[in-house]
Amino acid sequence: MANRTRNQELLEKRNAKIAARYYYLTEDLRWRSDDAIQRLSEEEFFLTPVTIIEILRRTNKLTKDELRRNAKLGTPTMRTKLTPEQISFMPSNPTK
Repeated sequence: MANRTRNQELLEKRNAKIAARYYYLTEDLRWRSDDAIQRLSEEEFFLTPVTIIEILRRTNKLTKDELRRNAKLGTPTMRTKLTPEQISFMPSNPTK
């Protein structure tokens, strides 16, 4: 039977990302903490709120600079340039 242990390094990275997202939601976007925990739980990491809170307690040692750096790494930016050919296929008045 294969050894099924969890990769500790990946767990630590995930936990740091959760802490960074929590910091971003509560400090930068000024969300209430319960709303931020619910968002992290149900929409982003699919863990129970209790697990999210426990992770936040364990990662409380991270500095604000580390949280900001991790939050910026986790925020994807999409900058796409559409060509005139691509735009020509789009309807001018989309129906609902």
